[in-house]
Amino acid sequence: MKQLYNYLKAATEGEQKKEKKHDMEVFQKAEELAEEYDIKYDNESFVPDDDELADSVFEAGIDLLSSTGVYCIDTERTIPVDKDEILKSIYALKELEIGKYREKVSVPERCPVDSTPPVIIGGPMGGTVSEENFLNVHLSSAREPLVQGIYAGVIDKLEGKGIKPKSPFEMYAALKEARLEKLSTKIAGREGLALMGPGTPTISQAYMLVSDDELYSKYDPQEVSQLDELKTDYETFYKSIYHQEHGNHYLSGQCPIFGGTSIASAPGLAIVDVAETIQAKIVTGASFHVSGAIHVNTNSSSTKEIIWSSSLSSMALSRNMNYYKARYYWNQAGCCTDMMFYETAAQAIADTVSGRDILIGPVGARGGTADHSTGLESRFMAEIAHMATDLNLSEANDIVGKIYSKYKDRFANPPTGKPFDECYVVNSEYDMKPTDEYINLYKSILSEIEDYCGL
Repeated sequence: MKQLYNYLKAATEGEQKKEKKHDMEVFQKAEELAEEYDIKYDNESFVPDDDELADSVFEAGIDLLSSTGVYCIDTERTIPVDKDEILKSIYALKELEIGKYREKVSVPERCPVDSTPPVIIGGPMGGTVSEENFLNVHLSSAREPLVQGIYAGVIDKLEGKGIKPKSPFEMYAALKEARLEKLSTKIAGREGLALMGPGTPTISQAYMLVSDDELYSKYDPQEVSQLDELKTDYETFYKSIYHQEHGNHYLSGQCPIFGGTSIASAPGLAIVDVAETIQAKIVTGASFHVSGAIHVNTNSSSTKEIIWSSSLSSMALSRNMNYYKARYYWNQAGCCTDMMFYETAAQAIADTVSGRDILIGPVGARGGTADHSTGLESRFMAEIAHMATDLNLSEANDIVGKIYSKYKDRFANPPTGKPFDECYVVNSEYDMKPTDEYINLYKSILSEIEDYCGL
């Protein structure tokens, strides 16, 4: 708590500047460091196999964070982050257990090509979900045995009406969301399954309202989304102070944009990803960090540049820092399409072999179209991750290349797919299953990936 107070104080006393200046400083420094450390993008690679390159990215990430600091948009000041403070803190590790009762999970701190599979978190993870399908969408993931937690979606309406942002209505929406997410675990017979969220609110009061033993308990990693490209705000401090005082687990999530104002290259993205993960641990004090980098042209996380950068940063962090790291999957295609499965497979293989500890999602249609999340997609992600534990980096790179070739030319016109209620036959909360079309497509793609993996 003292460390968090010191950073809050620094947010009111640091160097004053405009946000655009901070963005430009991050942009310029990341590119300078990429050149200084000779970090070059290999356009033929998806999963780098170079320990020295990974270590260089980690060093560059430290240099970036200590050079630019973290920008607080509410005070328009920079929070300085001392390099010595970073080096003192990166090796300390608080073991992470999520969920409770029979569903308690000890999160492994994985290394590259680790034989232990990553923890699998299903659910819409902040993607839009309709009010009428909210329970069933989350229930479909809770019913999957390989899923070890649920990350809530954003409920689109309340009593059939849109929810005004930053209003008290968000508090009612957060309550409904948390209650339905909790109910889904009870109906599935998995009470205690770790919950993450809530996804709907934009105000800290709503987040804190549902932080309760009956909704999001201290065993449920609660969401503290941060601003991208090494920024923060008072909302982050409100939630972080609250969760630290109550002994809650909480996650830090950031989705830097490749091709945006601060990131011009794949090496730059890898460096920023490392810096933001260190920010999450040192400045925010989160239990773990979730990266969800997306490409500016597609708003998805499944492009070649994103996969390469995320793999490289994951290797850098796994080799050099004791901290838990996760990743969001924002897919371009919709559910019940081959492209959706291919996008998930490419990312899950790359993340697993590069040492990510937690995989989250996936969500289709970039999370912007309602109800493109299902338990079958999360099951597929889990099965692919388990397969990938038998691969080395070179094998994984070759397999991801084969998978990527299946969808690389389809970003401009991805298949729309089908929403949840067209993917599942729902007779009741206790009787639901994927349609024959959906399950047959899943089996076909899974068998294809198994062949690639030599299984």
